[in-house]
Amino acid sequence: MIDTLTSLRLFFALMVFGAHCYVVDSSFSTHIFKEGFVGVSFFFILSGFIIAYNYQKKMEERLVTKRRFWAARVARIYPLHVLTLLGVAVVGNWLTPTGWCEGLKHFIPALFLLHPFVPRMDYFFYFGSPSWSLGCEQLFYFLFPFLALFFKERQRLAGTLLVCAVAVPVLMSLTDEANIRGYWYVNPLARFPDFLVGMLLYQAYGWCRSKQLSFFTASLLEVGAVCLFLLFYLASEDLVPKVYRYSCYYWIPISLVLLIFSLQKGFLSRILSNKYLVIGGDISYSFYLIHLWIILAYVQLAKTYDCHISLYISIPLILAVTIGLSLLSYSYFEKPANRVVKRILNKQQ
Repeated sequence: MIDTLTSLRLFFALMVFGAHCYVVDSSFSTHIFKEGFVGVSFFFILSGFIIAYNYQKKMEERLVTKRRFWAARVARIYPLHVLTLLGVAVVGNWLTPTGWCEGLKHFIPALFLLHPFVPRMDYFFYFGSPSWSLGCEQLFYFLFPFLALFFKERQRLAGTLLVCAVAVPVLMSLTDEANIRGYWYVNPLARFPDFLVGMLLYQAYGWCRSKQLSFFTASLLEVGAVCLFLLFYLASEDLVPKVYRYSCYYWIPISLVLLIFSLQKGFLSRILSNKYLVIGGDISYSFYLIHLWIILAYVQLAKTYDCHISLYISIPLILAVTIGLSLLSYSYFEKPANRVVKRILNKQQ
């Protein structure tokens, strides 16, 4: 595993957290916070890179079967997804005796991560959960064993992405405002190019890591990559329509950040290699699935008891609770469940 990229997961998870804090206080309705949805694009591209990093050569050399790969992916995403979905359904009274039929109609697609394929908010956001992105990941994971062989030649992958780079913005421009979220933000087919970008990055990584970079040069590149990302991020509100910012607008800055930090040769990489930041990256999956629960629970409690707590207390409190629960989830549920599910699925071969 590349420690710097693991640590970056924490920072982008915090950006997603900030994007959702507007429900706590209107101060978070500004662009600098709400643009945090870019964290989702980061995770999709990172997923393509890391999956290729861990499995591309193994697939090419037939060292890992498709079934074993899929078992590992199911074990990774499903246990915590099922737990959080059931928790939301029960706590939110989504499956009440009087409304069970309507609730079940949405629960079953969400359970099998099919809900983001339905371009309607009452499906992909029905349970108020970010699990729609797992539906995208599920598609990527299903296709990867085939993609690893089909895109063995990087020219083929680069050509495919070049076609996407032309076709995606054109199709986005033809989509009316009311449908852009359903068609371009949550739709797994629309987010598929993000994953391909990550796969191509792995090909570039194989070339770049053989190059000799001094500590000073690598540090300049790292600072430059961060500055470029921030430039794209901060300048986007008035210049770029939101539909492009959902994915393709951020391909270049995110890719540069991932590629340069994957080399782990500069002073920012040394900071990101700190073990506590790496742990933060390790718990980012739990953090991602849990954080919206905590935010919405806080808002509901505040309304119920008519309690108005200062923003400078409420947000740190919500963040601390989320991090604490994420640590517990990662250590005592996510990792053990991962091992158990993999053992069960691999025994069935």
